[in-house]
Amino acid sequence: MRWCAGRPLLAQTSDYQLLSTVPMQSSDDDAALARISSAINIIVHNYSSQFSLKQLAEQVDMPERTFSRFFRHATGNSFTDFVNRLRINKACQLLMETERYVSNICYEAGFNNVANFNRRFLELTGMTPKEFRQQALGRFGE
Repeated sequence: MRWCAGRPLLAQTSDYQLLSTVPMQSSDDDAALARISSAINIIVHNYSSQFSLKQLAEQVDMPERTFSRFFRHATGNSFTDFVNRLRINKACQLLMETERYVSNICYEAGFNNVANFNRRFLELTGMTPKEFRQQALGRFGE
């Protein structure tokens, strides 16, 4: 290694390229991520309940905007998208494992409106709940 004025020459150069643009997380970020993890656990265990971003942010003692930003960063989804995906996933499981009516599954999965459930289901799976059930029966049998 070449030295100049007691320091490595490399440390004095202005000709460099960053290998990563990801900043190091501070302990504040770690604390926020721990709160987001706690919020995710709350959502997963209470997916069928009605709750809002505001309520969850209050539960983990974070301002709404901060909670929303950290939630998206941690999960890759907005709060609403994450909850909808979780609920649709549960609905898929119920459609495959039970013979319950689609409307009952809608409410059991946490949706409070069948039309919205059908719209979100189609958006996320590319098929209606009925089509999903028929395809699952054809694929996995009864």
